[in-house]
Amino acid sequence: MWFRNRIYADAAAATPLSKRSARELVRLLRIYGNAGAIHREGVAAKRELEKARKSIADSIGAHADEILFTASGTEGNNLAIQGVIRPLLQKQKGELHAITCAVEHQSVLEPLRALQREGLVVSEVGVDGEGVVFPNTLSNNIRPDTVFVSLQLVNSEMGAIEPVRELAREIRKIRTLRQAQGDLPLYFHTDASQAPLWVDINVEKLGVDLMTLDAQKVLGPKGVGALYVRRGVPIEALLWGGKQERGLRGGTENVAAAGAFAVALADAKRGVEKRVKNMTAVRDYLWAEIKRLIPDAKYQGPSLMSDIKDGPCLRVANNLNISIPGLEAEMGVVSLDALGISASTRSACTIGADEPSHVIKALGVPLDMAGTAIRLTLLPDATKSQARRIAQALKETADRYRQS
Repeated sequence: MWFRNRIYADAAAATPLSKRSARELVRLLRIYGNAGAIHREGVAAKRELEKARKSIADSIGAHADEILFTASGTEGNNLAIQGVIRPLLQKQKGELHAITCAVEHQSVLEPLRALQREGLVVSEVGVDGEGVVFPNTLSNNIRPDTVFVSLQLVNSEMGAIEPVRELAREIRKIRTLRQAQGDLPLYFHTDASQAPLWVDINVEKLGVDLMTLDAQKVLGPKGVGALYVRRGVPIEALLWGGKQERGLRGGTENVAAAGAFAVALADAKRGVEKRVKNMTAVRDYLWAEIKRLIPDAKYQGPSLMSDIKDGPCLRVANNLNISIPGLEAEMGVVSLDALGISASTRSACTIGADEPSHVIKALGVPLDMAGTAIRLTLLPDATKSQARRIAQALKETADRYRQS
């Protein structure tokens, strides 16, 4: 195969299918009945669908009836945001307020901005130089009319792990006071699409009301995701025309993809600590090699483990976002591709935008440097040998294409 000797370092965009997930996908493709039918083939499909739903619920510490299957993380974010906020806007007289973060994925930012046309007021809170939102920043922005907060668990571009547990704790305090006084509700959503391989996503520990997942980020298939909706959270459909998924997503369920996703997510849950330890060592070695070969290279986002004296590492283990002064990012990615390395400049959903990444700009990176940001996101089985090859390819690219 033409890509046999290539190194894939764009795991934040998509991952290959794991062997177990692929086997489950092939097995379930033979089950052709519609899960909504009452004949034997339909019942068999429904049984597999509900088995997958329960498995995903078990993987995140939820109940099966709290899991809705979607076609992507983007759809999950849209359903969480519009499905909860729009009914509140329709019922409430006067404006309502939502909070998100300046470094969120566009599938969070754009639905919120769209709802501004229907009367929603949106605050996009900033981050510190490492891309992290602090709990007091959130509480200082919550108003009496704030009904929704959406903050990601892991950033796909610069790898920051947001303090979702602490943020949820702040929200619960405010919600408890409101409930006692009969005031407006307050819901907390997190996009955890990038998290399962690297971070604990137990919803009870996180304390969230809604959580988005995406199979293609966890060695599962494309075209399937899930939205966790805590019992009691009111939500309305975006896709009409069928009673599937508790009436919240019309359309025939993709049983094969759901089952393969469930297997991939269960595998992701196992061995997170060991995976993080191994990958952190490889990622930090990669950075050391880059600095050895390109001394003026810089990285964006949270400190690496090798640079931390005290406290936890707030960067996801497989992420390294670097800048090489004078090397335009897209030229760098094209050159790396020719040298057998797959990398990217930003989230795949924003490829084609003329401006530098909104995530990198939000870190306060100067505009001329923001345009040099290259994202390297390693697969769980990446090795130090591969890290050396990536660093050498970056050195060759910099020597050839950087401008003084």
